[in-house]
Amino acid sequence: MRRAAVVVSALLWMSACAEEKVAPITNTPVEWSVSASSTTPEVEVGDDVVFTLTVTHPPDGDFVPPSQTDFEPFDVLETWTEEVTPVETLLHFRLAAYQLPEAIEVAPLAIRYRDEAGEMATVETEPIAVQVVTSLTPDVVDIHDIKAPMALEVPRDWSLLLWLLLALLLSLLAYLIYTRFRKDVDDAAAPAWVPPLRPPHEEAEAALARLVQKGLIENGEIELFYTELTDIIKRYVGRRFEVPYLERTTGEILADLAAKDVSDRSLRAILEVADMVKFAKQWPGQEDALSSLVLARGLVRETRPTSMEAIA
Repeated sequence: MRRAAVVVSALLWMSACAEEKVAPITNTPVEWSVSASSTTPEVEVGDDVVFTLTVTHPPDGDFVPPSQTDFEPFDVLETWTEEVTPVETLLHFRLAAYQLPEAIEVAPLAIRYRDEAGEMATVETEPIAVQVVTSLTPDVVDIHDIKAPMALEVPRDWSLLLWLLLALLLSLLAYLIYTRFRKDVDDAAAPAWVPPLRPPHEEAEAALARLVQKGLIENGEIELFYTELTDIIKRYVGRRFEVPYLERTTGEILADLAAKDVSDRSLRAILEVADMVKFAKQWPGQEDALSSLVLARGLVRETRPTSMEAIA
């Protein structure tokens, strides 16, 4: 009996010590910030280097990453996103340099986001310096004058040309004989394997990332931007909630969602602006286009299936 009392006392003491070590959870607001780094300060001509943007943001903050044109003179080969914590996201960009060796400075890269007041704001990185180097000698790297054209001696013996023409005719004859007498393909042949579709939310997030990289908003191609944005969102909603979306109007899609008790506030806002662009030729500004992009990302994030739905 005494031993049991000692054990219980020890457990209670350990529990009290553990509770004292738990750090209190604070509700300190997270300020928006971004920093940039590269895997190496030097890169060979034609090789690739990875730039990483570390974005610090509120837990539910949405933002627009830089477009591919912001990395010039580098070419963007690949991009991917890594969520480290709810308030820290890493944006990776694999770049390549295809120019003569020189010191290159990438201009500050901007992250656009919507602040607490609902206004679009921007945070920028510091400039990134990268030295492009080469193992070639200076006489190889320098640009030389174009050499004068060389005179080619054309042989006067036509026998080789005749033999080549005969070989070509024989090859053509063999092909015609083969196609004439070959057996027909078995009609019962197994169909080609088709890979399964990605989950709707993964497909939509990847499509939205590719749309951002095109830089349509920055280039003023607002109509093309809304055309692609509505195609992505309609396909996502159709696959996610199993409603028809091909050749359907905004009203028809919203009616189908209403029948399934699905909230359509964000979707309605996106599609109504897109209809004004398409039919009324009313061009919203870049800020409105960025707002539609943020709404689309929020719609996908808020309606992605839960863990129980994914298991079902």
